[in-house]
Amino acid sequence: MQTTAYFIDFDFTISRGDVWDAIVKHCAPDLWQEVVAQYIRGEITSRQYNLRIAEIIQPDKEEITELVLSIGIDPTFPDFVQWATRRESPLTVVSDGYDFYIDLLLRAANLDFLPVFSNKMVWKKDGIDVEFPLYRADCPVDMAHCKCQHFEKFPLARHVYIGDGISDICAATKCETIYAKRNLLDHCVQNEIPHTSFENYHQIIQAEEALLVGTL
Repeated sequence: MQTTAYFIDFDFTISRGDVWDAIVKHCAPDLWQEVVAQYIRGEITSRQYNLRIAEIIQPDKEEITELVLSIGIDPTFPDFVQWATRRESPLTVVSDGYDFYIDLLLRAANLDFLPVFSNKMVWKKDGIDVEFPLYRADCPVDMAHCKCQHFEKFPLARHVYIGDGISDICAATKCETIYAKRNLLDHCVQNEIPHTSFENYHQIIQAEEALLVGTL
């Protein structure tokens, strides 16, 4: 049987809300809206958006840690991890967000064994710097984190993408199966891209079991 590799976004896909947006709104309530609107309208790229936001906010680490932990993860996600593990299907977290809060939330849920690829948040005395170690200059949409590169590690697998946002569009549309909500769902619907909508991971498990049984 062909291996299935799952690629999962983090913000509002594993986490119960968009953690990065929550941090930005908390730290710069009067300044973030226009930058976010420019990103949603496609006027600036993911990388440009992240750089501009990092210049605006001056977060306090202790305060932000408390905020992040209050958001938490989708309570059905651990069940999906267990299900995929039993099937020996690799899971990879691919995020255009930041290691600081992703590591914090996965550790709190005892899921910090999962492979995670993301941007990096570097704390300073007066705020943060952001780094993009997975940026690729040849990325056609100038993503801060080019998620498509991770598919290369599983060349013979069936690729499944689970996501919710604009930063997921490029990678998701290169996969055989897409589970989508929010902005990614809107994009799939508007462009007639095959997909399955979801609200929780139990729905994904059910859909995957039905699909995999059908291929036997």
